Amino acid sequence: MEKLLENKIAIVYGAGSIGRTIAHAFAREGATVYLGAQSDTRTRKVADAIIAEGGRAETGIVDVLDKTSVEAFVNGVVDKAGRVDISFCATNITGGKQGAALSEISWEDFTLPITHYTQSQFHTANAASKYMVKQRAGVIMMITAIPSHIPIPYTTGFGPAWAAIEALSKTLAAELGEHGVRTVYLHSSGSPESQESIDKTFEVSPVVEQRMKEWKFVHRNLVGGKHPTLAQVGYMAAFMASDKAGVTSGTFANITGGMVNE
Repeated sequence: MEKLLENKIAIVYGAGSIGRTIAHAFAREGATVYLGAQSDTRTRKVADAIIAEGGRAETGIVDVLDKTSVEAFVNGVVDKAGRVDISFCATNITGGKQGAALSEISWEDFTLPITHYTQSQFHTANAASKYMVKQRAGVIMMITAIPSHIPIPYTTGFGPAWAAIEALSKTLAAELGEHGVRTVYLHSSGSPESQESIDKTFEVSPVVEQRMKEWKFVHRNLVGGKHPTLAQVGYMAAFMASDKAGVTSGTFANITGGMVNE
């Protein structure tokens, strides 16, 4: 049986829970995966695991907040592979003080996720699109979360950051569509296995811990307890990146368990 991403060249930025899940999913479906991050330690482990499973993966050092670094990384991939078919940026940040109220944080804390996420997505999308336009084919994929659609307290600047990513994805779709390039984003309610990444963004205090207990209770009830597993996120990403989803662009794949329905 032909795999969804047979002979595709995929770039995945980040080796946290989402990044490594997506990388494995792409590789299982036949793509050669190039993993980029600031440190080669985690990406090397992911690549080794992919290779052990019979897949193809390579790694490189890249700073997604630096235009020159991103372009050099993408240029290197194209020099080796001849093209780039999929670009997925899943880098996370440390800080942002989720769990605090807006009135309790500084402007710098509020804008941290907005700046990081938009800058990283902007640089990685632009670097890949230059080649995809020439190829007249390619998929730029991003990921967002429910605070961009539903007002949830104590999520600080993360909701505006994810909303900005969604607007960026749609604008790119409008500009790149005539050149055969698609842009889509995964919209997730969060996976239990991704707690490692979630914890990096939280302020830690007894008050915040209590708020998060209340938030998680409400969150669980709203989605009926049906959070996507990381494996399900990977399956959806692979399908959306494939030619079978070839008419899907400027929109999102809903993996919120019904919490978001618009």
